[in-house]
Amino acid sequence: MMPQHDDFYDVYSKAKKIKIKWPHGARLAVALAGNLEAWTEIPNPKHRRTHHVGGSNPIKEDDVVSLYDCRTASENDYGGRTGVWRILRILDKYGVKASFNTNALCIHRYPEAVKAVHQRGHEIVGHSYAEDLQLIHLTEEQEREEIRTCAKMFQDFVGVRPTGWLTSGMRHTERTLGILADEGFSWHGDAVNDDNPYPVKINGKTMIIVPYKNAISGLNDTGMYRRGIIARDIFQSFKDEFDILYEESAQEPKMLTLAMHCQMAFPATGKVYDECIKYAKSFPDIWFAKRCEIVEWVKKNCL
Repeated sequence: MMPQHDDFYDVYSKAKKIKIKWPHGARLAVALAGNLEAWTEIPNPKHRRTHHVGGSNPIKEDDVVSLYDCRTASENDYGGRTGVWRILRILDKYGVKASFNTNALCIHRYPEAVKAVHQRGHEIVGHSYAEDLQLIHLTEEQEREEIRTCAKMFQDFVGVRPTGWLTSGMRHTERTLGILADEGFSWHGDAVNDDNPYPVKINGKTMIIVPYKNAISGLNDTGMYRRGIIARDIFQSFKDEFDILYEESAQEPKMLTLAMHCQMAFPATGKVYDECIKYAKSFPDIWFAKRCEIVEWVKKNCL
């Protein structure tokens, strides 16, 4: 028997597709996404088994004497300590801006990095408080409080409130979109069911869904590494996706996302990010845009 209400299909899948056009006749919008993330590093093996705790091989056994996972903490720390600065240098090199999905915990862990992202003109996107505290583990009241608190933390720290939200692990709930609308957000980025943005009506407001990339896609570096794919393969995946979207955009303008996780921005990966951006910039009719810019344009020109 079919359910009376299936939130994802009723809300997202049935949402109206819109006719996209980009500024100055651009064929393809390239949306670069940085991910500046932090974990609570809760010293609990059960937490590591049931939450997305990062690292290549976190401790999950119950019989360890030392519960704190120093190796995993060190791997996670690469992003805010080292990787973010490499990504920022590459973006500066090409004069392009990105949207940084940023855990609010980074304000405490990596304050200088958060300041640098904002001061260099990049977008800060709400990305939950910590990467291992996902909304699916919270009650409705806790979820609303988390979203509200994260927005306030960024407002207080950099003076700007995020307009967009991408849940840690992309694990939003059936309540998330409505809460975001109530709290004044204009876009949501967890969905992966389209190549282009689209509007959704919720609680009397119009939210723009800006599709992201997950572990299935070759344009999410963490997903590739978890499947044993090396940094060099990211460029080929980027090129393949860029080429087909650019070809299709002759008939219908498209959007391409490249996800760059700071904790994955090793020297070899950074070189590939550099090459991806250089490749995209070699084409005419390309619009490099932050996600907030894409949303503002869509609302004014495509609805």
